[in-house]
Amino acid sequence: MRKGFGFTLIELLVVIAIIALLMGILMPALQRVREQARQQTCGVRVRQHVLANLLYGNENDSKLPLPTTGGAWLQDVAINTVHFMLDTGMTRETFYCPSNFNHQKYNDLFWMFNNKSWDGHRFTDFTAGSFIVSGYDFILELASYNQPNGATRPVIVRYANDSFQKEWLKTTGDNKPSDRELCIDSIMGVPETGTRYGRNFGEVPGGIYSESQVYDQSSHLRTNEVPDGGNIGFLDAHVEWRHFEPDMNNGVAVPRYNNNPGFFW
Repeated sequence: MRKGFGFTLIELLVVIAIIALLMGILMPALQRVREQARQQTCGVRVRQHVLANLLYGNENDSKLPLPTTGGAWLQDVAINTVHFMLDTGMTRETFYCPSNFNHQKYNDLFWMFNNKSWDGHRFTDFTAGSFIVSGYDFILELASYNQPNGATRPVIVRYANDSFQKEWLKTTGDNKPSDRELCIDSIMGVPETGTRYGRNFGEVPGGIYSESQVYDQSSHLRTNEVPDGGNIGFLDAHVEWRHFEPDMNNGVAVPRYNNNPGFFW
């Protein structure tokens, strides 16, 4: 007769092995659920950006705001535009996707780019060309393109199944607003050989990298080589999730300058 009860070493090892196996099965599923929640939160924020731009148009003869007078990338937003959006009820956190871990971890670098001052409600002591680096891209026409030869900003086709020619938006007026992308999750990649799409989407050097050695990156990354996709906010204020399936043969990624990334939507 056994006088006491206890586990043998073999029994303990079997239990530990079973727990490890269950964790290995459950963790990927849990991570997918968390990412789906982040995608949904991100979609709500994209819609907030679209609505703020539409409100701006309502108050300015249907004209959409200029994204920036100083930056070159699609997520650069002029401070005056940011202030208008904040006045509509948006907050600092709504300018960034919860799935973009660099934007969350190093948020001060992106929000405070250009050495501005922030009092917790508005920016102070900023120049006319100051802007934030937001977590979303805006398909808005720049005031100037600044190419040496005077070329206009290229319209870029990114997906083979696009049913409607893309345009840079200037006004809220369009005969097919449900087809016009206005605010999108940031999906951008710099050329890198040996990757699936010939681009690195997780380590994108820009102004913040040159200042602080912190990379910008795409949101909803599966790996640095493959974005999962992004939320697309349209001019009629509806939002759709679009998987990343670019037309790499016909969709030419044309940056503003040669060292800038290609943007995909």
